[in-house]
Amino acid sequence: MNPLRGTGPGSDRADEDGGRAAFLALLRAENQGVRRVEHLDGNVGLIEVRRIAYADEGAAAIGAAMQLVALSSALILDLRACSGGTPEGAAMWCSYFFRDDQVHLNDFYERSTGATRQFWTTAHLPAPRYADRPVHVLTSAMTFSGGEDVAYTLQAHGRAVVVGETTRGGAHPTARHPVTEHILVTVPTARTINSVTGTNWEGVGVVPDVPVPADQALDTALTAISGT
Repeated sequence: MNPLRGTGPGSDRADEDGGRAAFLALLRAENQGVRRVEHLDGNVGLIEVRRIAYADEGAAAIGAAMQLVALSSALILDLRACSGGTPEGAAMWCSYFFRDDQVHLNDFYERSTGATRQFWTTAHLPAPRYADRPVHVLTSAMTFSGGEDVAYTLQAHGRAVVVGETTRGGAHPTARHPVTEHILVTVPTARTINSVTGTNWEGVGVVPDVPVPADQALDTALTAISGT
């Protein structure tokens, strides 16, 4: 399955610039999208994710990040610079925050075939689950596509508090059709359907639970976690 939509500068659509192979090469060069992992004061874990990798290729890097925060008391998942990625990878990230593989996350409807693919939490993960502690997700106006998927899914299932700015609002994968030399029409080819809300974030973005400017989101989350 292709990644969720990514259009414009910094986008991550796998069918552009050489297709899946180019996207895989990009992910390998960027540590499968995991930018940094930190242990902050107060035993708070921080993971910054810039891209959502394929679940198979990205499993080891995602698991390594989650292993490093496994003993933290709370976790901050920083998606403020996450520009896109794959629905399979988004499902894997989300799986860590639920107890088992019995949670129906969302569906993916393909217009061309009429087929619907269900995404559930993953049964086997390479690192411990993080199902019993607070999670805050940081967003910005640049968070897009696969990053929005993770934020929206965790928020809809009541598993994370979203802090920051409303995201860009790209939930529908698209195909591009040239009409003339200078005109290109973009047409949605599929849509994501969240199992809780029955809809998605297309055009409206993920609306944060705690709206603050993106550059204040980390401090705001840390204050909430510390209770001060």
